Amino acid sequence: MSLSLRQKIFIIYLVLFFLFIALMFPFSTHTIKGITLKSMDDRASELIRSIQNEPNDEQIVEALKKQKPTIFFRVSIIDSNRVVLYDTHTKRLLGPKFTQKYVVEHPEVLDAFKYGKGYHEEYSALLKQKFAYFAKAFDFHGKKYVLRTAFPYKYVAEITNDFEMGFLIWSAVMLLLFSLMTWFVIHRLTSPIEQIIRAITPYQEGKQTTIPEIKLNATNSEDDFGRLASTLNDLSAKIQTHIDSLTKERNQKETILESLVEGVIAVDKDMHITYANSYAEKLLDFSREEAAGKEFKDIGKPEFRDLLQNCLNQMQALTFSLQTKKNGNKVFLDIVGVPTKDENQAILVIQDKSTEHKMLEMRKDFIANASHELKTPITIIRGFAEALHDNPNLPLETTQEITNKIVRNCMRMTTLIKDLLALADIENLPRSRLTECDPIDIAEQCRSMVLDVYPSANIEILNPDNADVHLLADPDLMQLAIMNLIENAAKYSTQPAQIKVTFNREGSDYIKFTVADKGIGIPANDLENIFQRFYTVNKAHSQKMGGSGLGLSIVENIIIKHYGKITVDSTLGVGTTFTVVLPIRLESNEPEA
Repeated sequence: MSLSLRQKIFIIYLVLFFLFIALMFPFSTHTIKGITLKSMDDRASELIRSIQNEPNDEQIVEALKKQKPTIFFRVSIIDSNRVVLYDTHTKRLLGPKFTQKYVVEHPEVLDAFKYGKGYHEEYSALLKQKFAYFAKAFDFHGKKYVLRTAFPYKYVAEITNDFEMGFLIWSAVMLLLFSLMTWFVIHRLTSPIEQIIRAITPYQEGKQTTIPEIKLNATNSEDDFGRLASTLNDLSAKIQTHIDSLTKERNQKETILESLVEGVIAVDKDMHITYANSYAEKLLDFSREEAAGKEFKDIGKPEFRDLLQNCLNQMQALTFSLQTKKNGNKVFLDIVGVPTKDENQAILVIQDKSTEHKMLEMRKDFIANASHELKTPITIIRGFAEALHDNPNLPLETTQEITNKIVRNCMRMTTLIKDLLALADIENLPRSRLTECDPIDIAEQCRSMVLDVYPSANIEILNPDNADVHLLADPDLMQLAIMNLIENAAKYSTQPAQIKVTFNREGSDYIKFTVADKGIGIPANDLENIFQRFYTVNKAHSQKMGGSGLGLSIVENIIIKHYGKITVDSTLGVGTTFTVVLPIRLESNEPEA
C-alpha cells in the first residue's frame, strides 16, 4: 500500500528529528570545548598582559604570586630555555622533588613553543583529578615564554552536560514548533491534492465508468488549487467526451463487424488474436473469450498465422482456399489476409463459400440431369423414327405401337419442359402476384383433375374445425403444389387410392394442411433426398408413370417462396403423409420474394 504525501512528510520529519538528536551530542561537545578553549585563552591573555611589562623573570614570578589569590586554577611560567620559572602548585606539593623541568615536556607546552598555543586533557597524579591544560606562548623582551594554565576537567564536563541538555531541549522545542508550523502549512497545501486524489481514485480503480467532477471544500476557486481543479474538470470533460466518441465509434464498428456474413479476426504484431467477430467464431468453431491473446496454433489453425505473417512481410493482401468438414458436411472457406496501415497489425477475413460451391454443384447436377432426362426420350423418339423410316412396310399393329411410344416420350418431354419452366417461374415471385385465396377451393379443383386420371381414387377434403383457412398466396402456384402432392399420392398408391387432405389453423398466424395416403411408402434412407431435383425413389416406376423427378422439388420451392415449411413422414407398405405449414399473412418486414 502506497503512503500518502502527509505520511511521507511525517516519516521524513521523524527521521530528521532522530538524526538531529544523534548529531547534536558531538556538535555540543565540540562547541563546549571551543568555548572552554576560548575562555582559557582569554584568561591566559589577561595574565600575560598583566606580567608582560615586568622588567625581568623575578618580577614576573612576584607579579604572579601577588595575583595568586585571584587565580582559581593552576598556572605555570616556562622561559625560553624551557625551564619552569614558577608553578602555583607543583613546588609546594612536591617539595624537594620539584625540578624546573617538571612540566616542560607536556604536549600542550611543546605545542605552544611550536605553534603558539596548545591544549591537552590529562589526569594529574599530583592533584588526583583530571585537568584541561592550556598553554600559550608570548614574547618577553624578545624571548619566547609560555604561560601554562590548568582547569579542573569536572567543571568542563559539568558545563558540557548542562550545555548539551539545554541545547537539546531548546533544539527539540524549536524543531517541534517548526514541525507543527510546517505540518499546518503542508496540511493546508496538500488538503486540496488529497481531495483531488480521492475524487479520481474510484475511476482509476474501475469502480466508476466516468471521471467524476472534482469539488474542493472551503477552497477559493481563484487560488492555484481552485484553478487546478477547474482545469482538471475541463480536461476530464474533454477526455470523457473523447472516450464516449471512441466508445461509440468502437461499438459502431463492432456492430458492423458482427453484422457481416464474413468472419473477421484481428491480430497484433506478435500474431496474438485481439478480436474475432461472432461469424468467425461460428465458422472456426472456437470461443472468442478463450482465443483472445492466443496465437492461431493454439486454436488449431497454424496456416492462418503463416498467411498473415507473409501478408505483413510483403505488405499486400494474400488469399488461399481451405476445405474442411463441420458436422459431417463439407465447408469451403476463402481466407484473405490484409495488412493494416500501421504495419504492425493484420486482419484475417474468412468467407464461407460453401453455398456457392453447393449451388455450383447443384447447377452442374441440374444441367447433367436435365440433359439426361431430355436426351433419353429424344434417343427413343429418334430410334423409333428411324425404324419407321427404314421399314415402311411394317405391320399396322407394330407401327401403331411405335407411334404410341413416340407420343408418350413427346409427352414426357413436354412435362419435363413444363416443370423446368415452373421452377424458373417460382424463382421470380413478385409480391404483386399474391392475392387472398382459399386453399380448400384449390384442393377441390385439384381433386377433380386427379379423378379424371384416377377415377377410382377416394380423395377426401377435410376441415374438421370448420376454420377459416384463407391465406395470402399465388393461387396458380398453390394449385400446382397441392396438385402435385395429391397426384403423387394417387400415382404411388395401389388402386383405388385412399387420400385425405386435411386443413387446420395453427394458432392465429398459420394454417396447416396434410396430404396423407395409404400407398407404397418411401424408404427411410430416401426421405432426406426426395425434394432434390430429378431424384426418384424408383426410376423405372417413375418413368413408367410419366414423372420428371421435379414434382416434389417444385412443391418445396413453392412453399419456401411463401415462407412456409414442408415435412414428410412415411412407412413402407403403410403410406406417406406430407405436412405443410404456411403463414396466413406475409408481414411487411419480410423481404419480397
